[in-house]
Amino acid sequence: MTSSVPLRIDRIGRWLRVSDVAVVRRAALVGGRTSPRVERVTLRYSGGRAEVVAKRATPGEVMALRSLDVDDPVFPELIDSGIDSGGPWIVTPFESGGAIGWASEPPAAVYAALARLHLRHLGRTDELPPEIPRVDDAFLRSAFTSYAPSCIARAARQAPHPVHARALDLLRRFTDDEGLRIGLQLLPPTLIHGDVYGDNVIASPESPKLIDWGSARIGPAMLDVTMASRQAGITTYRQTWKALTGTPMDEWESSISQAWATAVNNAIFIGAAAERSADLAELMLIDAEDSIERLGNHLSHR
Repeated sequence: MTSSVPLRIDRIGRWLRVSDVAVVRRAALVGGRTSPRVERVTLRYSGGRAEVVAKRATPGEVMALRSLDVDDPVFPELIDSGIDSGGPWIVTPFESGGAIGWASEPPAAVYAALARLHLRHLGRTDELPPEIPRVDDAFLRSAFTSYAPSCIARAARQAPHPVHARALDLLRRFTDDEGLRIGLQLLPPTLIHGDVYGDNVIASPESPKLIDWGSARIGPAMLDVTMASRQAGITTYRQTWKALTGTPMDEWESSISQAWATAVNNAIFIGAAAERSADLAELMLIDAEDSIERLGNHLSHR
């Protein structure tokens, strides 16, 4: 079993602004995919009680949270982090609300916060720590040839369906697609969450919270925006971008970015979708094919 996450009481006391913190209870949290151990920790101090999440994290998640550099209630507060014999770890506040669910579009506040984050690091990714992985050719090839096919294989073992073979064919085509490579070269990278969908959004009373930064990367911003958004999320993102910069997003680059990211997201996660529903995988297959065609059309116009 992975060892428990360290709790440095002095750091937690500094966060709570008290000096008499004691641990009352530690209980395992389930549901995440990127961490071998996540705990909900109940604390007692003279002014009452508090709860935090102690998590074994990836190096990229630790560095991404340290590098957010955006004061926004949507993003988690990093109380403490470090590395020991069990690997990297983080401590963040526990959010009491439940996730909005994988099929729900994240609320507008999430997309506004993402616009602020993306703009903060756009053109400055050379300042980010090297531990944060990059969306590059190797990442896409691995996603298309390993991660997505392995999910499709599991879905096929559970309930075989013709969409599985079609999805594998799409992944083979995407692996060597020239338009996807050109799009990746054209689109400026920034710091992205990498897994923006309903299971990672907590419906907190004060503000929604975007949790689980284990898939954080340096890559095109629209990978965050198109993963689970419908038109409302994209509109909010564009409006926030314009409000912050004083100018609207470049229409050609925006069209390229949206088509590229929609194609990539659908291809990467079509296997995970197939494990839930063959009908959902079918819809994602259609969306991926439409998006790759749009990408080609946009690229041919300039």
